[in-house]
Amino acid sequence: MKAWSLLRWLVAFWLVVGYTLPNTLWQRYSAEILIRRALVDAPPTTALLVSTGVFVVAWWTFARSARLECWASLLWLLLLVLASGYLFDPMGRGYAGTGYLRCAWVLCLLSTGVLCARLLTPTQLMAIVVVLAVMQAGYALATFAMGQNLFHTHRLARAGGTFGTPVHVYTMMLLALPTCLALMHRLRYHRARGVLGISAPVMLAALWFTYSRSAWLAVGVVLPLVVYALWEQRRLAIALGVALWILLGGMYALRLESSPRHGDTTAQARVDIWRMGWQMFKENWLWGVGVDNVRLRYTSTWRGYAVSTWYGAPENQLLLWLCERGIWGGLFAIALVVAFVRRLRQCQPVYRWGWGGALLAISVLGMFQSVFGRVEEGVETVLVSAIWASTLREEATEDA
Repeated sequence: MKAWSLLRWLVAFWLVVGYTLPNTLWQRYSAEILIRRALVDAPPTTALLVSTGVFVVAWWTFARSARLECWASLLWLLLLVLASGYLFDPMGRGYAGTGYLRCAWVLCLLSTGVLCARLLTPTQLMAIVVVLAVMQAGYALATFAMGQNLFHTHRLARAGGTFGTPVHVYTMMLLALPTCLALMHRLRYHRARGVLGISAPVMLAALWFTYSRSAWLAVGVVLPLVVYALWEQRRLAIALGVALWILLGGMYALRLESSPRHGDTTAQARVDIWRMGWQMFKENWLWGVGVDNVRLRYTSTWRGYAVSTWYGAPENQLLLWLCERGIWGGLFAIALVVAFVRRLRQCQPVYRWGWGGALLAISVLGMFQSVFGRVEEGVETVLVSAIWASTLREEATEDA
């Protein structure tokens, strides 16, 4: 039995390590590199059909009761919503083949997450998410300290980890930090709790050195809630929240000083981006403009900076789906969130606040950028889909 459990751990690690620790020795032997090579060599239509079949098989491995959950059936609708963005070409660019390949890749990302949730129990999945995040955080801090692999914003250097950019580093930390706290609560009588207690500050440090204010805002909202919900320590939760918000103010001051002309260019540019995104949705409200077409519609500039060279999306997850897929994409996104919240209410508190806290943090971040469903967001799509699927396991419910 232990050998079978170890094998499942190794397979799950092999499935996700290429996405979470790219540009390392791990990636060379991961499932990610094999999938990438297969999609590149396959005809677009064949790649799309095969990846769709893989997603259906992966989803069908769940118990019948899980497959028949009213909200879980929305995952089938996800196929249609993805297709509406990738397979149609409202702007007439003639990119059908590229759209097929990109849709196939996203389906492979979703399948990878679902398979991981099927192989591992919710607690085991929590553990592997934390392990991968700590590995990424350790590399990010080490290279940051040595002055290598840095992402430069004028005078302010940001930790990029193995990704070479801070974006995926802080999204991994946001998913792993609430998960780590929930795992500490579940293993409160286990010797592994001390290791988790050390891991949380390491991930917080890596998150700080990405200098992402929206990510730190998400942590400032979510971590105090998780601490209070699981341990019922009001004073500790308040103290943690105050400390995180003070650090957020310090981060804002650092970013403000390092911005050109000593102005908060990125924050103010987002307002301009949101306005253009909303206007784009109003002009294409039914079907949207299609995936990857948003950038082509940005024609405005902001204070001499070409906005289209800064952003490829409206920097808001819901607004992005509205722009790319029209009203149907927005309605589906809202329905999926509502249904997921309903499912979380049936879960045990440790999973409700561990997985729920992780997705709440990503949702807060999603108010300021796109975090799910695009080829460029592979690590986020894999981990979020794994969390979604993990909540459907019987072990996660109150009566398990």
